[in-house]
Amino acid sequence: MNIKILRYIDKYFFWFLILIFFVFKYLYIFRKNELVKNPKKILIIRLWALWSSLLSFPMIKQLEEYYWKNVEFDLLATNRNISVFKNQEYFKNIYNIFNLKDFLNIILSFKKYDIIIDTEEYFKLSGLLSIWLGKIWIWFSNLKVRWLSYNLSVKYNGEQHSILTSLDLISKLWIKYKIPEKMEKLIYLDKDKLKVDNFLKNYNWKKIICIHAWWAETSAERFWSNKNWINLIQKILANNSDTIILLSWTKFEEESISEISNSFQNNKNLINICWNFNLFEFAYLLEKVNLMISNDTWPMHLSASMWTKTIWLFWPNLPSRFWAYPLNKNINLYKWDWTAYINVHLWKFEKCSKDIINRISVDDVYKNITL
Repeated sequence: MNIKILRYIDKYFFWFLILIFFVFKYLYIFRKNELVKNPKKILIIRLWALWSSLLSFPMIKQLEEYYWKNVEFDLLATNRNISVFKNQEYFKNIYNIFNLKDFLNIILSFKKYDIIIDTEEYFKLSGLLSIWLGKIWIWFSNLKVRWLSYNLSVKYNGEQHSILTSLDLISKLWIKYKIPEKMEKLIYLDKDKLKVDNFLKNYNWKKIICIHAWWAETSAERFWSNKNWINLIQKILANNSDTIILLSWTKFEEESISEISNSFQNNKNLINICWNFNLFEFAYLLEKVNLMISNDTWPMHLSASMWTKTIWLFWPNLPSRFWAYPLNKNINLYKWDWTAYINVHLWKFEKCSKDIINRISVDDVYKNITL
């Protein structure tokens, strides 16, 4: 379903449902301390976005380490992000709300969970699910209507990285979390290495740069122009004869990226790898490359999670919230006055008529390339 339609339904229809159903939470009065300190079942809700799912890994890992093996952890996700959790071994059960069997299971799981940890920044649907499924609900307190759905809340701190904001949620369980030095890796299997290794054996003597030159479908303002990407690639290839560049993209990015690749039809050092690899193969590939250069979209965070040096071209959110983590390993390029046009935790998705992202020049990017 189109994300604009989903947001519209969530903003108005689910807002109305929360007003109707929030009274149910007062029909179930529990002793909070007992439930929080001695839970048997915990549900993590993460319904959207590959990148934010990756950023939730440190919180989930530290939560599991705190409770060790005494608690059963389940996950509720959607088609958009469920694959990210497939190999992580965090959960006993992983449910897809868009899968009919899983949806029916959720409907029959009234008050099944002692604790719900809702990592969604603004979706009201997760608030409704929390009311139905859990006894103690933890979420961010920044949206007033959604706040009605929860009995434990945390202020969303927009001045820090999203990894730490996610970790703030477990502070309500008396967990003193540790600031992670780096992201948790997306786990791939041995079978995921075969195709990539076979591809890379042809370039053993080359240095490899992966470029993701487009943006998520929700915000065209993230797009560094094709002209800039073409000029950057020309400069890299002209000055680095031992380097190949891989172009990665997804289906809705095909037309634009084709324009870039068609500009280098006779250059064997530029390789279009669209559809060549699945998510886990791509993660392994990113682990093997020397550098990733990306607009603000999920492959940038995937690269950072594989501990690969990443150059990130950032706009229109604040880099302090979503930079390629950790900052001391990656390069984050941003040229603006620190005004955020996207504040997901406040349900604000403003448009900006100014071309901010293209204030970053080709030279700004090139001078930060080290192989």
